[in-house]
Amino acid sequence: MMERLIFVRNSLVALLFAIPAVVMLPRASHSLAVPALAFVWCLFFEYLYHRWFQHRPGTIFADKHHLHHATYRRENEEEHLNFGGHPIYVALLFIVNGAPLVAVDLIFHTRWFPPAMLIFVGYVIVMEDIHYRIHTGLWVPFNLGVKHHHGHHTMPPKNFNGGIIAILPWVVHSAT
Repeated sequence: MMERLIFVRNSLVALLFAIPAVVMLPRASHSLAVPALAFVWCLFFEYLYHRWFQHRPGTIFADKHHLHHATYRRENEEEHLNFGGHPIYVALLFIVNGAPLVAVDLIFHTRWFPPAMLIFVGYVIVMEDIHYRIHTGLWVPFNLGVKHHHGHHTMPPKNFNGGIIAILPWVVHSAT
């Protein structure tokens, strides 16, 4: 139960980063390419964060993520499921993700930041909820990413990105 409260707290921190994006949205780019590029950016960012920050010893996220792996399939597993942990780390995650988006907007006047940040906020919250559901055995829509994520825990140097694996079966199913 405490883990779900931490999820709600961290989601509220994430939603704070949606506020400037919503305010700036009327002046944002209306190109349909922006949401697609933003989603690809989310996948790339998730991979980098998971591979190079959570699995690299000595980073602020590695010790916490190590506990997540160490408690896999154990009684206290639910205590170590949230992203980032402390709200300051969650904010740092969004600042580090948003900085390149703001830089691109300032340099190239693309007006991509608002939709890209909204996509990122939504992506992180949805992926975190799916991650929680996978570990606690709750219903996962279309069973997306379940086998892939459990594979990451049984073979840790693989499967660092859940997003693409979670979305591809849905895209393939929708296209048929």
